Amino acid sequence: MNRFKYLCILLLFPAVSCEKDNNVNHFPAEVKFDISDRLLEGRGITCIDFDDEGNPWIGSGTFLYHMEGSSLKDYNLGYPVLDLSVAPDQSLWVGTSGGGLCHFQGGQTTFYTMENADLPRDYVMNVEAAPDGRIWFASCAHRLGGLGICDGKKFTFLTPENSPLNQNIIDDIEINEDGIVFISTSGTVGMTNIYSIDDNEWKCLGSEEGTFYRVFNFSISPSGIIYLVEDFSLSSAMRTNKLYRFSNNEWENISLEEGRQIGFFGITGADRRDYCRVPSAGQEGLFMMDTDSNELY
Repeated sequence: MNRFKYLCILLLFPAVSCEKDNNVNHFPAEVKFDISDRLLEGRGITCIDFDDEGNPWIGSGTFLYHMEGSSLKDYNLGYPVLDLSVAPDQSLWVGTSGGGLCHFQGGQTTFYTMENADLPRDYVMNVEAAPDGRIWFASCAHRLGGLGICDGKKFTFLTPENSPLNQNIIDDIEINEDGIVFISTSGTVGMTNIYSIDDNEWKCLGSEEGTFYRVFNFSISPSGIIYLVEDFSLSSAMRTNKLYRFSNNEWENISLEEGRQIGFFGITGADRRDYCRVPSAGQEGLFMMDTDSNELY
C-alpha cells in the first residue's frame, strides 16, 4: 500500500484524524490524534488503501469493506484478506491466505492461484499496484517463491535463482510516485536487505551479504527518505530495536532519548511532512520524529 502506511496508525488509534490547515501543502507543527469516529469497532483490521476519491478499502477477516460517504459496503471473499492495493484503474488487488491473488472489480472476483497462474503458494501477503498498472506481490516461504509481478497478461516470479534477491521471503513492498519499487527480504536473521528496482535496474541499499537483523516493514516519505526499524524480536539476546533512515545513499541510526524504546515487531509510517511515526514500547503509544531536527514528540 503506497500512499503512506496509514495502517500502522489505524492499528493503534482506530479512525484517527490529524489536524491540518486548508492548504494541503502546508501543515502545522502540532499534530493531534483526536478520535472522530470508530469504524468496524471490535474487528481486526489487516490492511487499508484509498481510491482516487479518498474512499477507504479495508480488509478485515474474509471481508472487504468500502466506505463512500456514510455508506459502508462489504464483500465476502471467502479467504482471509492479508493485504490490498487500489490499481490505477480503481480495481482492487487483494492478497489472501488460501485464495492466492484476487482481482476484485465491479463486485466480481478472479482468483489467481497455484493451479491457474503457477503461484509458488496460495498465500499472498503483500500487494502493491504500480503507476504503470503492474501488480507486485509476495508469494513465498523460506527457500520458496519470491517476488511476483502481474502485467495483466502474464505472471513473472523473481527468486534468488533468477534475480539479485538474497532471500526468498519478501516482508514488505513499497512503490513511490515515480514507479520505483522497494522491497525488503527476510528468512535468515542478519541477512535482511532493502532493494530498489527502477525499471530493470536493481540496487541493494546496503551490504549484499545482509544489512539488518530483521525488518518487518519500512516506509518512504514524499521526499524519498526511507525509514525502518531493525527488529530484534526474534533474538534470544533481547537486543533493543533500532530506528534507521536512508538518505544521501547511506543508512543513519537515529539515537533515541534515554528511556524511550521501540516496541517489538516495530512498524514505521511517514507522513506528508517527512515526519516518521513509530510505536513505542510499553504504554507510551506512538511517538513522532521531526526528521530535520531529530526531535521526538
